[in-house]
Amino acid sequence: MKKKTTVLLLIMAILSLGLTGCGASDSKDKNGQSADAKSNKIIVGYWGGTCEAPIFIAHELGYFKKVGLDAQLLKITTDVAPLMANHELDAYEATPDQFKPIEQGLDLKLVDGVHIGCIQGAARPDSGIKTVADLEGKKVAAAVGSIAQIQISSQMVKLGKDPQKVNWVSYPLPQMETAMNRGEVDAFAAYDPFAEIAVQNGAVKFYSNTFDEGLAEYYCCFLGVNGTYLKKNPDNVKKLVEAFSMAGAYLEEHPQEAAKLMIDKGYVAGTVELNGKLIDDYKWISGDKDLAYTSILEIWNQIDRAGALEKGADKQALAKNMLVWLGDQK
Repeated sequence: MKKKTTVLLLIMAILSLGLTGCGASDSKDKNGQSADAKSNKIIVGYWGGTCEAPIFIAHELGYFKKVGLDAQLLKITTDVAPLMANHELDAYEATPDQFKPIEQGLDLKLVDGVHIGCIQGAARPDSGIKTVADLEGKKVAAAVGSIAQIQISSQMVKLGKDPQKVNWVSYPLPQMETAMNRGEVDAFAAYDPFAEIAVQNGAVKFYSNTFDEGLAEYYCCFLGVNGTYLKKNPDNVKKLVEAFSMAGAYLEEHPQEAAKLMIDKGYVAGTVELNGKLIDDYKWISGDKDLAYTSILEIWNQIDRAGALEKGADKQALAKNMLVWLGDQK
């Protein structure tokens, strides 16, 4: 009974969490109005995570304009579902946290992969935690139902460990490192840059989908587009994919310059050096349909291993339905 209750709570948490995304810093003002009309306007949302760098670079270096888009950035501070339903949000970097809400009807389509890596875990040095295999009996802070919890649970199952024996707790993202240092939790897992900040402060990195085998071979985040906007403006979405591709190419070659721009403009937390390192660690890959599909399918496999997949769900059908490939980006 306890296991069934835990799984149900996990599924419910995923549905709720999936409507939020990479947590981050202070809010910026919202720009613009609905772009849900046939024009070159598009509203691109962001939370403020390091891995959302393509959005910031495409905006600041003029790649959106270069491909013919009038892109307005929106700092997301609430659930994406009402924003999308009200035509106030056209696109954003979609994390695996959105997979269960998509299954339940969120009208979001994935049109390309963006990068590999961006979620990590940090443990207190005296906790005895070196890898996910050491988590049984430990108290770990991670947003309940988040992809961090899902991936850690999946990796534990693959190692013959029981994620049900982990004491999962929730803390606001900015408070996780403090809670760990105070001894309230043994470890935490979150989107970059938060775990990496803790590691630089002396914590032990015990999980990373940037480097860990079985995770580092797949996309972490995707280019997500409001399904209604996609139907009305497919040409704009092709241009959006192209702008993201240009930004990814820049990030591969200029991680420190990109980090400085992001810090100077107030998009992300941390330092230039830390964000530059993270950007350099990620693999920025666009235009790989096979990788996109296999990554989506593997994320469903991870959700399944974690016990959060609905009984009888067709993972391949889910993956195929989520991915809308637009062909040549040019």
